[in-house]
Amino acid sequence: MSSSHDQDSDMTFEGLQEGMGFAVTVLTDCPHIPTDTSAVKVGVDVPCQECDDAAENWQCLHCGAILCSRYRHGHMKKHCEATDHAVCLSYSDLSIWCFKCSHYVAHESLDDIKFEAYRAKFNRDPPSIASASSSSGQQ
Repeated sequence: MSSSHDQDSDMTFEGLQEGMGFAVTVLTDCPHIPTDTSAVKVGVDVPCQECDDAAENWQCLHCGAILCSRYRHGHMKKHCEATDHAVCLSYSDLSIWCFKCSHYVAHESLDDIKFEAYRAKFNRDPPSIASASSSSGQQ
């Protein structure tokens, strides 16, 4: 196992190897969700602002910083520890993670930023939006 994995992810990985599977817990009441993300400008193609790595970046939803994941060079994790910012958007899978709660986060106040990120990454509306438009006769 790589030393960059924490104990919980090691146990999860071992469970997967043994065929046990796991369930992802998503918080809907995370106390660290920023109250306003309107100033955060989506940058799915922007490299890490510290090392220029473009492979697996996250965006801080508090200040908009774009930095690499803990499985690359760890700049986003270091940013969160240094600034007390906690909630970030992954440009790999468009998930939102809280570093303080150590959980994925879902909340309606984050829907707009996730929508913008999806459109920027895939150049189209998310499937649920696209389905609603086509079923109502709109294109």
